[in-house]
Parts: sequence; structure tokens; C-alpha cells
Amino acid sequence: MHVWLYVLTLAALGVGLTWVAWTLPGGDGPIAPSVLVILVVLGAVGVVLRERDLGPHLGISLATVVLAAALPLAGVGAVIVGFVSYACDTRRQSLRTRAFNAVMTALVGAVGAVVYLLLGGARIDAVAATPGELIPRVGLPLLVAYAGMTLVNVLLYAVMSSLVRGTLIVDTAWQALRSLGLAYLGHVIIAFLFAVLWGPAGLGPLSALFVLGPLLAAHWSIGREALARREHEETVATFVAALEQADPASVGHSARVADLADLMAPQLGIGGRAAQDLRYAALLHDIGLVTTRSQLSEDAAPDEVAYLSALSVHPESGVRVLSGLDFLDEALPAIAHHHERWDGRGYPAGLSHENIPLAARVIAVADAYDALTTDGDVVVGAEEALGLLRQRAGTHLDPDVVEALAAVLQRVTQPVRRGATLPVAPTGSAHGPTPALPDHDHPRASDAFAEWQPETAAWPS
Repeated sequence: MHVWLYVLTLAALGVGLTWVAWTLPGGDGPIAPSVLVILVVLGAVGVVLRERDLGPHLGISLATVVLAAALPLAGVGAVIVGFVSYACDTRRQSLRTRAFNAVMTALVGAVGAVVYLLLGGARIDAVAATPGELIPRVGLPLLVAYAGMTLVNVLLYAVMSSLVRGTLIVDTAWQALRSLGLAYLGHVIIAFLFAVLWGPAGLGPLSALFVLGPLLAAHWSIGREALARREHEETVATFVAALEQADPASVGHSARVADLADLMAPQLGIGGRAAQDLRYAALLHDIGLVTTRSQLSEDAAPDEVAYLSALSVHPESGVRVLSGLDFLDEALPAIAHHHERWDGRGYPAGLSHENIPLAARVIAVADAYDALTTDGDVVVGAEEALGLLRQRAGTHLDPDVVEALAAVLQRVTQPVRRGATLPVAPTGSAHGPTPALPDHDHPRASDAFAEWQPETAAWPS
């Protein structure tokens, strides 16, 4: 019910802002039906072709360009373009999702129209075909209007995400803005060229062939990259399922560690491709246990020498398992060194301080936090777990990463999901349930290894 109330509120705001835009100078100009129909069709095509889940790559949205170009081409008609384009989306989706997308985009178009007109933006057919006229009366107002549209768009989406998933509004909006990057400027430039070719250049609807044709080609190329990325995620999911089959106690652990790593990444300046590599490493950090599982006794204590000796090779084993998968190349160092310690008494290489890859230091903190709060006989709360990790800052853990976790916990009451976020293989086998291993991620296991410190434990150079 609260979601529908939100959608109705946005609809009311959209109607109000549309009326405001209509009353502004230049806002009540006639809208050519042919122009409006063509823009709606192009917008609808853009919605269907829109590629989601592009990760760190530059996303180019045909629908976004059309909505921006509608400001100088159709003025307040941008509201209609936005609403109808998404209302007519041919993809299967719930009524709630369809209504939200259509109403939100219409409201974004209304915001753009108000800002554009307030800055003296003019219809493209009323502007002389000279730089002295086009730039101040179309280009600059369009640039600022689109900035406002972008901010409103990410804010409205962040609010909906908060209502549906319980995420923090500011964090979600900031991540969306960071992911947009230079695409913002690209959208404005293409929209401006589209309008200029349509109006002053006299091409009319043919301008779509010259501007939006290459855009569709870019969509095709980016779509191929997105498809490859989804295939990568399916590969990772398969490995995680295999790990959780081998060690039932680890079910959900990889996903929770990856969630925490995602949340800490912005605090530490990790973004773009590096953030994706961090997530892959967090999901796969214990994959080496699949091959070393037979050497580990479920009856062993976490501080037994035999257990520690067998355990110390699982990072290297994980790297061997994943070697040859090119998309994981940058994730391998974090997988190899996530059990290193800040004081140099970890494994497998005994690295210390900044010599430990940053991603490995992030996983180490997330690993320890998850072990304290979800595993073992004694589970502690978030505040107590953070206090314990702070006591270990400067010896076991990187102090900066611990404080990044503290900042995350201060903002997010439930930072990680309590179940696996990837497909999980059934536990056990035809011979009965697979016994759980002792929790090697618990801080006491790291201390036990630090005290043992075999001279033979070394990472091959």
C-alpha cells in the first residue's frame, strides 16, 4: 500500500509541475502531433532496448536521450513522451513496476521542462541556426535541465528502493550517480545534436538515422558486454554452490561477505571495475576449500597444528582452481591473500601492512565480522563484533578498513543478507549429510596460526 501511495504522490507532483511548466514563458506553445508521435515511438523503442546490469561500463540509454531531446523539440510534451514510452513497455512486469516507471519518467520530464523554461530555453524551431543562438538558448539550458532530471531520477529510484528493499536513500542515490559517470555528458551532447539536426539542419525525423543509429550500434556492443558479465556471474554462482556443497556451514557466508565488501568499497575509494573484482573475490575467497576439504577433519579444533597446516594451502588452491578464467585475473590476489594479517603473521605469504592487497584487507575484515555475528557457538551482536575487531586493528586487521566497516554499520542497520544471494547446491550427498568444518574465519583461528607460524608456509614467488 505504501508503494502505491508513493506512486500516486509522484503522479500528483508530475501533474502539478506540468501545469507550472505550461504557465512559464514559452511553455504553452503548440506541440506538433507528428513530432510527439515520433518521439514517443523512439522513446518506447529505447525502453525496450535499454540494457540493465552494465556494471562499471559506460551505459548509453536511447530512451534517456530521446527524453532530453524532447525538451527543445516538444517542450512540455516531454512529459507525455516519458509517460507513454514506459507505459507501453512490451516487457512483462507487474502493474506496480509499470506504473512507477511511467509516472517517475513523466515527473522527470516535467522537472526538465520547468528548469529548461526557467533558464530561457526555447523550442528548436524558434532559434536561429547560429552558435550564438543555439548554445545559450538550447545547449546550456538543456545541460542544466538534464542535470536536474538526473538528480530527480536517482532520488526517486532511491526512495522506491528504500520502500521495497529497505536500502538507504542517500547510499542508493550516490551509487547510481557514481555509476552514471561521464554518460551524463554524453546524453546531453547526443540530445543536443539530435535537436539541432531535427530543427536548424532541416532533417526532421531523419535526424534519428544520423544520431540514434550509431547509438543503437553502441547499445548492441554494450549489450554483448552485459551478456558476458551475466555469464561471468553464473560461473561464479556455480563455484559458490560447489563450495557450499563441500562445506554446509558456509552456506550464505560468501554472499554476506560480498555484501559487506560492496558496502565498504566506496568508503575506501574502491569503485568501477575494482569494485566488481572485489565482489568476485569476496564471493570466491574460500573456493580453495573445495579441493582441500578432504585434508581437513571436521573433528579438529581450529588451533590444531594438523588443521592449520592443511588449511594454510587453501588460498593457493583457490588461485589454481580459478586460474585461466580471464575475467577473474584481477580478483586472484585478493583470494590469495585474504588470510594475511596486518602484522605479517598471516598466511600464505606473511605479507604485512600495505603490501597486502587492499581488496584482501577488505575481505579479511568482512570475513571476521561475519564469523563473529553468524557462525559458531557464540554469536555476538554488531556493536560487540565491531568492538572486538577494533581491538584487532593494527595487529590482525587494517585499521582503516575496520573504520570503514564502522561507518557502514552506523548507516545500515542490516548491512548483509542472512542467506545466500546466489543459487545454493543441496547440502549433503547420497551417503548422508556432509559434516561441517571448524570455522577457519573466526579471529581465534587467525591468532592460532600467528602463534604457530611454520617456517614452511610461504607463497611461491
